[in-house]
Amino acid sequence: MKTNVKLFILISFILFSCGGNAPLHQKSPEELRQELKTKEQTDFRNYLSVEYNLTKTFWTEEDVIKGSITNTASIARFKDIVITITFFTATDTELGSKDFVEYKFFEPNSKTAFEIKTKSPSATKKIGVTIKSAVPVD
Repeated sequence: MKTNVKLFILISFILFSCGGNAPLHQKSPEELRQELKTKEQTDFRNYLSVEYNLTKTFWTEEDVIKGSITNTASIARFKDIVITITFFTATDTELGSKDFVEYKFFEPNSKTAFEIKTKSPSATKKIGVTIKSAVPVD
């Protein structure tokens, strides 16, 4: 029993002597803001989303993709977003893809419209639109 008490006292002494009395550093609002901004800029795919509609024009054989990019980040701004358009057949076979850059600013908590005109491969029945990359703005 005495061994258990001595062991408890020894462990307690070690734990408290290893900085147990050191005050915790509380982050300032600016430090917290910068930390959030860095997180949002690094994980842009969690904050940027795309919605779109495809319109085929038969007389010009050109496809018009109209949509919007929503930035749900609280602080992070982005620009020059690369949008990848992937073309698929009726059986979901990928025919190819093209990248397009939207040279605009995408503000926090905003929705920004875009329009892309392109020619799809002849067997295209549907498309996929994704955000490939985004440049964070300081």
